[in-house]
Amino acid sequence: MKLSGLNIRKNKTGKWYVSYRKTGTALISGFEGSRDELVRHMASSDFLNAYTVAQQAKGKRVYPDGTFGALIDWYETREAWTKLAPRTQADYIKARDFLEPTFPISYLEISGDDVLEMRDRAAETRYLKFSNDVVAYMSSVFREAKDARKIERNPAHGIKRLYKADKEANRAWKQHEWDAVWRIAPSHIKPALAVARWAGLRGQDIAVLLWANYREDKDLGRALVFTPLKNGEKVGEIELGVVADLRAVLDPLAKGVLPSAPICRNSLGKQYPSENALRKVWQDFKASEAFTRALPVSSDLTLHGLRVTYASELRENGFSDREIADMLGDLTESMGKRYARGARMRKTSIRVFQKMTKTA
Repeated sequence: MKLSGLNIRKNKTGKWYVSYRKTGTALISGFEGSRDELVRHMASSDFLNAYTVAQQAKGKRVYPDGTFGALIDWYETREAWTKLAPRTQADYIKARDFLEPTFPISYLEISGDDVLEMRDRAAETRYLKFSNDVVAYMSSVFREAKDARKIERNPAHGIKRLYKADKEANRAWKQHEWDAVWRIAPSHIKPALAVARWAGLRGQDIAVLLWANYREDKDLGRALVFTPLKNGEKVGEIELGVVADLRAVLDPLAKGVLPSAPICRNSLGKQYPSENALRKVWQDFKASEAFTRALPVSSDLTLHGLRVTYASELRENGFSDREIADMLGDLTESMGKRYARGARMRKTSIRVFQKMTKTA
């Protein structure tokens, strides 16, 4: 009798693991013996009953205690997972799905060599950056398990990442590049470009920015007030003074709109469902004939590069690294200063706004 949908794996110590592929349900864990002995065991009534139950589970994952799959289920109930930024969670979910064949294995048996094997397999079958995500995800799971005293050491700790980001991947834009893009960009893209260029927001924050975040302020005139998605709990609420160039874009659009309406919209007038959707619109625009004709050697321009442009402009105007970090919503130098950050951040925002307004 041939059974379909099974994932059969033998680890380096010679033990067999069998799971139902669709749900990851472990059916055999740590069986010792030859392949023929395993096949005979899989013909037993106990195994066939477990296999039938797994088939009828309707997509629900079931992993016995002690398996890597059970450890992952536990990890995803912890704050180390639930408080990750949405973008990081999305990357980790892809890594988790890639690791599914290892779920039936005892997490206590996973070694550094196993992590290296999964890293190299990810690099060979997918791409280098994905292999970094696989290592990072495994490290995060095992770090949480170590902190909870479930394991003595993190087998993913110290594993070398294969992918190194190109330092020029998100380079600052040149002035002529900005001028050309602004001249030819479709109207629905311009608000996102403007917020990135003159406020330095990350794409994930631009995608969810609402008109309720665009407020009057006695010191700044107009301000963007929001909590960044990345490290928002640690960074807190940010107030950015809106310079004249950005106001010239936003003020006409703000008339008569509801506070709950998105500032940046796609070509259909809808809010971007994610940062990736916003990035896809930008990539499509870069692939257009108008863009390639106007900027034939600037295909490497990115939306995040406008955040770099904003930071570079602040540095050129004499602001310190700490002030620039505050304006970009980066973490403070130490958590001990966390509770003083709000007042300091506002003072920085006012100072930046006043100086940038004078130099405009």
